[in-house]
Amino acid sequence: MLPSILASQLEKGIGDYIETTFPMSNAPFKGSVAEMLAQKGSVYHEPYLAVRLPFRVAKEMPTCFEAIHPAYLPYVHQQKAFERLTGNDGRSTLIATGTGSGKTECFLYPILEYCYQHRGESGIKALIIYPMNALATDQSKRIAELIHNSPELRGNVTVGMYVGGLERTPSRTMSEHGIITDHETLLNSPPDILLTNYKMLDYLLVRPKDALLWKQNNPETLKYIAVDELHTFDGAQGTDLACLLRRLKRRLGIYDGYLCCIGTSATMGSKENNGAILNYAEEIFGEPFERDAVITEDRLSADEFFAGQSTAFFALPSANQTAQLVALAEEDDPSAYLQCAVKAWFPDFSQDVLSDSGRIELGRVLLQHVFLQSVLHLTEGSYYQVSRIVEALAPHFPALNELSDASAALNSLFALVSHARTGKPRKLRPFLNVQVQLWMRELRRIVAKVDAEHITYKIAHDLNKQQARQYLPVVNCRDCGITGWVTILNERQNAAMVNLEAFYNQYFKADEKVVMLFPHPHENVPTGMLPARICPDCLQVKLGIDGSSECASCGTRMVDILIPSPIRTTGPKQHKQYICPCCGSRRGLSLMGVRSATEISASISQMFASRFNDDKKRLPFPIMCRMLLIALDFSIPAPGGLVCARQFSVIAQNVVQVKAFLIFRPGLWITGTCT
Repeated sequence: MLPSILASQLEKGIGDYIETTFPMSNAPFKGSVAEMLAQKGSVYHEPYLAVRLPFRVAKEMPTCFEAIHPAYLPYVHQQKAFERLTGNDGRSTLIATGTGSGKTECFLYPILEYCYQHRGESGIKALIIYPMNALATDQSKRIAELIHNSPELRGNVTVGMYVGGLERTPSRTMSEHGIITDHETLLNSPPDILLTNYKMLDYLLVRPKDALLWKQNNPETLKYIAVDELHTFDGAQGTDLACLLRRLKRRLGIYDGYLCCIGTSATMGSKENNGAILNYAEEIFGEPFERDAVITEDRLSADEFFAGQSTAFFALPSANQTAQLVALAEEDDPSAYLQCAVKAWFPDFSQDVLSDSGRIELGRVLLQHVFLQSVLHLTEGSYYQVSRIVEALAPHFPALNELSDASAALNSLFALVSHARTGKPRKLRPFLNVQVQLWMRELRRIVAKVDAEHITYKIAHDLNKQQARQYLPVVNCRDCGITGWVTILNERQNAAMVNLEAFYNQYFKADEKVVMLFPHPHENVPTGMLPARICPDCLQVKLGIDGSSECASCGTRMVDILIPSPIRTTGPKQHKQYICPCCGSRRGLSLMGVRSATEISASISQMFASRFNDDKKRLPFPIMCRMLLIALDFSIPAPGGLVCARQFSVIAQNVVQVKAFLIFRPGLWITGTCT
C-alpha cells in the first residue's frame, strides 16, 4: 500500500461521488459543489502524515523461552513484556504500543511457553478474548503457524476457537494453517488456549451443554486472561466484560491475585495517564495491577536512526516530473508511478524498483538522501501536514518554491518510503511505516446561503442563530439536476429557518407546509410554478412578479424564484415522496447532504478499486472496525484525536483487526499504515 497516494485518491474519489450524487443544472447552483470541494478545510483537512521511526530493538535474544524461537531480535517493549509475563509468576500487564509493534507476540509467546511447561496437564490454561470474531479468526492463523513451526509446541500445545456460528468444515485437529474450531471436539477435549469473544464467553458460562468445556479446570489451571483491543470495552461492553470475568473466576474457584491479566491496545494512552489506565484495567479484570504494569513503545530518534549514514543524494523532482507523477497517480498506475518517482529522487538508480533487491536498495539509498533526513529530523515521527513540511523546509531547499505542487512531490517521496524494504529477498521487512490521516467532514444537514449569483454552503451546526437565518436547506433532483432552497414559510411569508429539527420532521412527512424555492428568471414560467421573489438578507418572500424587485423590509434586491404549487407527492400516507416539479421524477428529489455511512461506502469502493492498495483483503475490516467513532469537533488536531476519540466503543462487529483505517464522525479520519 502507498498510503500517501491512496489518501489523495480517496479525497478526489469522494469529491467526485458528491458531485455526481448532486448534479446541479441551474444557476446559481451549477458548479457550486465543485467550488465547495475546492475550498481548503470545507470538506477535507489536508492529510496528516507521519513517517514512524523504528522501535528500539533489544540487544540480545530472550532467554526465558524453551519452546519459542524468535526469528529476529525482539523490540525493547517486547522484551519487557516477556520478562513480566513469562513463568509461573507472571505479572498482570498492559501493552500500549503502536501498530506493527508486535503486541500479539508480547503475550502470546509467554502463554505458549507456559502451556508447553505445563504440557500434559488437562484444562484451559489461557483465555484470549477478542472484541470481534473476525479478529479472532485472523489471529488464529498466526498462532497455528507459530505452533507448527516449533518442534516443542507442535503436538504438545492445543488451541481452540469457540465463537458464534458454525463453520462449513470445522477443524477437529491442529494444523499448519488453523486451530481447532469444532465445538464438539473442544467440549470433549478442552484446549490449552481458548480464543473467544465476550458475548460467547457469556454463553459458555450459562449453557448447560458448554459446562464440559470447564470440567477439567481446577482453581489453578487457568493462569492467563488476555483481552485484545482493551480500549474497545468501554461503557456497557466494559461492564459486561467485568461481570463475565468475575463470574468466570467464581465458577472456577480462582482466588484473587492468582491470574495474570493482560490488556493490549495501540491507543490506551501514554505514560502521562498511566494512573487512569491502570484503574480502568483493575475495574475490568477485578485484579490488581502494579504501578509499572503499563508497557509503552520505545522508538529511535532521528539522530539514532541516521547514525553513521552519509549524505550522498540531493536530487528533488523537477516541475515536469511532478506533473508526470500527478498524472500517473490519476491514471492509477503504481508501477509507472514508482519508477518515475525513483528517477525523480535518484536519477542514477539502476535497479528494478519493483523487485525484492530493488526495494532493498531503495531503502539503502533513502537513508542517504538529504531531504528524507531533513524531514525525519523535523517531524521525529510525529504527524505533520505535508504543506507544513514544505513550508518548514523550503528555506533550506529553494527548489521546492519552483514547484507548482510541492506537496505532490513530497508524497512521491513518502510513496518510495512505503515501498522500500529491508532484510533479504523473500524475507522482506518494512523500511519505515508511513501513516496518513485524512480528515473528512460528514456533510450532514448542509444548508446554502440565498444568493442570486454565488452559492456558499455550510454545515448547519457550524452557524450561530443569526447566521442560520440566512441559510436554508437545499433540495436537488438527481435526474434533471434542478436545485433550490426548501423551507417552511411563516405567517408573514418569511423563509428564515427558526427550528431546523422541526423542519426536517415535517419535510420527511411530506407536510403540506413545505415550500420549495427554485431560482429561475420569470420569463416562460412553467405550468405548476408560481413566480415569486426572495430577499437574500431577511428571506422575505413576495409572491407574484408585480411591483418593485427590492425588498420592502430592507431594500435589498430580491432573487427571482419559482415555487411549485402544489408540491406533488407519491406513495402511501406514511411513506410519501416528493415528485420533481420539473422532470416528474418520482424518486429523484432529495435534500442535499451525505451521511458518514455513505462516505464510508464510497471510501471502501475507492480503496478496493485503487491499484495503489496491494493488500485489499485487509481493507474491509479496517474501515468497518473503527467506523463512526465520535470526535469532538472537526478542528481537533490529528494527534489529539488519536488519543481521545479512539477510546470510544467499536460498533462494527465481526470484522478483523484494524491496521489501516480509522473513521470518525463528524470528521472522518482515515489513517493508512504501510506494513
